[in-house]
Amino acid sequence: MNTAVIMAGGKGTRMKSASEKPLIMIRGKPMIQYVHDAASKSVELDRVVVATSKHTPHTTEFCRKKGYRVIETPGEGYVEDLGYIITNLPVNQSHNEEISSVMEDEILVTITSDLPFICNDILDEVIREYKNCGKPSMCVAVPVEFFTENNLKPHMVLGDIVPSGLNILRRNNNQQDEEVLELRKFELALNINSPEDLISLEKYLSKS
Repeated sequence: MNTAVIMAGGKGTRMKSASEKPLIMIRGKPMIQYVHDAASKSVELDRVVVATSKHTPHTTEFCRKKGYRVIETPGEGYVEDLGYIITNLPVNQSHNEEISSVMEDEILVTITSDLPFICNDILDEVIREYKNCGKPSMCVAVPVEFFTENNLKPHMVLGDIVPSGLNILRRNNNQQDEEVLELRKFELALNINSPEDLISLEKYLSKS
């Protein structure tokens, strides 16, 4: 099983907004809805779950009203919440399957809720690349030079790449050998983490 987990439990303090970050409106629709719509249309994904926390109660309420699957995490940080999800996310199993076996085989595609331009085609492309890479986990990144060329400000630079917020891993708590997939895509480069990012987003939308 391939499960998308939309990470929507962070404090989002850099946005300096009264609204919870996943609920920031973009052309009349909350940002998280764009991400959920994209994941729901992916042919490579079997289910979509939104991970919220005590920091995003209104996001939890919105998602439940929309009928989204929700798991509420402790909200102690990305890594800690991911560990909680790995352990506590309900397992889909047949009558003859052991829970531990199903968990080991499940692939988790984690997507931050601040990627409003993510689309199902990109998700499908990344998942297919993951299946062919031969490693248990994958980090999807954007080259730093892409940010420079497009006048975008990266928020986390690791060498010559910027993590996009899209990752894939096997559902277990073991340390996993990681493949890094570099993609020059605006949809992965523009994370909405600050008011400046919203300005970049509006400039992009005005050109499209």
